[in-house]
Amino acid sequence: MKGMDENTATLVELIQQTDITARPDLLALAKVAFIDYIASTLAARNEPKVVAMAQEVATRQLAEGNQKLLGQPYETAPEYTAFFNGFCSHYLDYDDAQANIAGHFSTVLFSVLLAVAKPTDTVLDVLTAYVVGAEVEGLLGAYLNPQHKLAGWHSTGTIGPIGGAAALAKLARLSDSETAQLLSLAGTQSAGMGFEAGSDTKPLHAGFAARNAVFAFWLLQNTSLTANQNVFNNATGWLATFGKVELTPSDLQAKWLNPGQLKEPGLWMKLHPYCSAAICGVSACEKIRQEQLLPHGYGWADIAEVTFHFPPNADTALRYRVPQSGQEGRFSMEFVGWQMLALGQIDDDLFKEPSVPAAFLEASEAGIFKRVYDLPAVAKDVRVIKVTVRLQDGTIYNYTEDRPLGSPVAPFTPDILGTKLENATYLAFSKAFLKSVVNWPDGTMADVLELL
Repeated sequence: MKGMDENTATLVELIQQTDITARPDLLALAKVAFIDYIASTLAARNEPKVVAMAQEVATRQLAEGNQKLLGQPYETAPEYTAFFNGFCSHYLDYDDAQANIAGHFSTVLFSVLLAVAKPTDTVLDVLTAYVVGAEVEGLLGAYLNPQHKLAGWHSTGTIGPIGGAAALAKLARLSDSETAQLLSLAGTQSAGMGFEAGSDTKPLHAGFAARNAVFAFWLLQNTSLTANQNVFNNATGWLATFGKVELTPSDLQAKWLNPGQLKEPGLWMKLHPYCSAAICGVSACEKIRQEQLLPHGYGWADIAEVTFHFPPNADTALRYRVPQSGQEGRFSMEFVGWQMLALGQIDDDLFKEPSVPAAFLEASEAGIFKRVYDLPAVAKDVRVIKVTVRLQDGTIYNYTEDRPLGSPVAPFTPDILGTKLENATYLAFSKAFLKSVVNWPDGTMADVLELL
């Protein structure tokens, strides 16, 4: 393709040629991801800072062409709709995650697509665009990680704009040159620092990524600005800049939808709003409590030490060993582990508190919690945590978890997914929404947008 390097030309061709009508597996996974996205977004709709954000972005109006905000009585310009929906859907850290990107792509991709999709667009076209965006993000993440994450980047913010651009290019059926320029315009806005975990800025990264993709699309459609089309050249391109990664067209072609990033490594989904890096540890704590402690008459008061065993660098996202607020506690293995062992459940309300319970701080100050890195190194798409509990009387219990509920190998059942949506909304909406999704990908977006 004229004016672009071979890698970019290959990626543009893959984006344009993708057709998933013969991939019912990917269509089914895309539908599940959309349901989870809506549940995660609407669960946060009444959070004070989310409401304040909605009121603020609603001041940014166009003369025509505004889009509605999810879960709010407002509308605004499409790029701000994408921004708000990205922020809201990631605000509770309740949305899905993926191992290759080491972050979250549904929060960005669906926020982008809902901000731009027209009522006349087919549901199949929107889901196909989502699959394309997911494939681009997952592949880029696989090339960059774990080094990208360990260097301090938050992939949702850095890779998200390019995934959103790829999805928009597919939905809008852009030309070769337009697609390359859109990837370039979006990729040059890549940003997001991992140290923001535990603050309101982490969900802003999802909003920024979605906004930047839509704003890049707007620039391309409405101005004469140009962008360099050599986006993935091996000397100075996007991957070379972030990770000194060299691509080949044959490698891109071999990996594209083979079998698909939604399928392998797949999506991790959550029943509670905390970092998915802790799901295995929480599940192990639950198994120890239910299967070992309680049957033998032991409780939290009998525990002398809790050790979380990780593979090397597997706890990077779990930044806080002694969190001071509930928001920081979302990213603490110790805090969520304490909840399961001491309270017997994860209390979602604790993540909203300005401070953590005194009982947790007392346990932390007593040195009950430890982290060790004695598990073998694992592939980037594998998560495993071992938990060892030592009691005051010397008894030791342990459990190793690598396939908790919500993982790609133990996905949510339709009932569980429906319950998550119902908890975020109400029964009548959940039933109506799930009923409409059953018949996808038939029909247009008109009914979907009206229902939302």
